[in-house]
Amino acid sequence: MFSYMMQSLKSDRGCYFILGLLLFLYIIIMDIILYCSLQNTTLIDQKHEGSYSPFSPLSAKLLMSDPIQHYIINPTSERFDEITRFSKIFYFISPNMISFTHLFLALVAAKFVSSDSLRTRRIGVLVYEFRTWLDSLDGVVFRSHKNQQHEYKSHHDSWGFFIDAGCDITGGVIFSFGVLFYLFKMSPSFFNKYKEEGSATLPLTKAENGYSSGEKTNGKPSKKMIFWKCLCFGMQVFFSSGTWDKRVEQYGDIYATKLDAQKTVRQTASLHSLSTWLILYVWRYIDGQALLQMYCLVIFMDKVWEFLNFVQYVGFGVILFINVISEIHLRRVRDYIGL
Repeated sequence: MFSYMMQSLKSDRGCYFILGLLLFLYIIIMDIILYCSLQNTTLIDQKHEGSYSPFSPLSAKLLMSDPIQHYIINPTSERFDEITRFSKIFYFISPNMISFTHLFLALVAAKFVSSDSLRTRRIGVLVYEFRTWLDSLDGVVFRSHKNQQHEYKSHHDSWGFFIDAGCDITGGVIFSFGVLFYLFKMSPSFFNKYKEEGSATLPLTKAENGYSSGEKTNGKPSKKMIFWKCLCFGMQVFFSSGTWDKRVEQYGDIYATKLDAQKTVRQTASLHSLSTWLILYVWRYIDGQALLQMYCLVIFMDKVWEFLNFVQYVGFGVILFINVISEIHLRRVRDYIGL
């Protein structure tokens, strides 16, 4: 086993496989710790002293955040501020300034991912990940300025929320256009190779490679078809982000609200139930940020065209399904608690 791992490290693909495996194991271990931590706490009046922990204090938003954000980006941005005292020393740097900075980085990342070179596109992915880290840092700075350290919740009543959300949406759109321009430049052989590799028939498509012969231009999909596939994924990110934010607010209203003694017992039992955990857990992997993380991964692996074909319609079904299940669950929980 050890010799196989050493041989794998000698190639780029093997190295990425080992890193991916380690990341997967890390996320699974952290998820187990998160589940155990949730079973021993509630989302009301949580007290936490000392350094940041991804397991305390918990909130509906944190429980529904994607794993990369929760276990890597948030902890590193929090620790960075704790070690460097960035928000205190550079108190004149506002969260909005950081938001506009990561918007600019999204433009830089888009330029890189539109390149013909896979290495350049991978650099673009790393730039976009740094943009995501800055997006977390602006929240850290905001909470520090408001003396709300480690309190992860959305502040819909502040201008900063709308500026940050606007920069996030605009940055995601710009980044997606970078991928679109990359696909526009690809030759017919790029799209035909999937047929040669035996992946001609894609899920939920009626023709080879996800397009009919009438939608080809010189042996490749038309720009209209490529744009449509990219647009479908963009709409999925938009709908997922919007519904995710709404569900975070709804679950927060149920589980982070003080109730009388009898209702509190039922509130806690519902929070600790397996059904609640499973629904919150699924949201961690289909919220807008998680979808963009998947996008970065497939760009890095040079599998963006297969990904866009696969999720073109499947993604809408998954998002609709989890929203329907969440709505049913929310109604039953409200009836059970007596809200």
